[in-house]
Amino acid sequence: MKIITNTAAKPVRGQGKTLVWGIHPFPGQKILVAKDDQGLCWLGINCGFSALEKNWPAATFLRDDKATAKLARDITKCWPHKLDTLSVPLVLTGTPFQISVWKQLLKIKSGTTVTYQDIAKKIGKPDAVRAVGSAVGKNPLSIVVPCHRVVNKTGGRINFAWGPKIKIALLKGEGAMH
Repeated sequence: MKIITNTAAKPVRGQGKTLVWGIHPFPGQKILVAKDDQGLCWLGINCGFSALEKNWPAATFLRDDKATAKLARDITKCWPHKLDTLSVPLVLTGTPFQISVWKQLLKIKSGTTVTYQDIAKKIGKPDAVRAVGSAVGKNPLSIVVPCHRVVNKTGGRINFAWGPKIKIALLKGEGAMH
């Protein structure tokens, strides 16, 4: 899987870019996918355009469900155990710290979970657990960059940008929860 990284602070994210987006079915959900000239740059779950626009404040947008349909079908076909075989490049745009966290998320195997503390250690920042949590919560490519596989060490409250029920459904779909 090809990964393209772009560092950009949120206020200028998307500057000079046109994001083509569409909303498509996904098992038990709807996904909003967006792509730019480099590849897949956004995937939200059960959300509307405002979530995309909030993450890419400087972009221009074009809704074209037909242009994003194949991408959405490929994601659905590859989930849950073959997302690493997607042929479209993943475009990770954020701060260098966020990108390091998101790249680490890509290493979590389907059907498993890790803690925020595990991720902090893996990126060489063992004291940055809260910052890791923040970066995980700002992941622009939900499902594909599997932020749902990160859990707190106590197993208590389930945090997920798209809601705890969706996180549980994704984990169950991958066989990580029964």
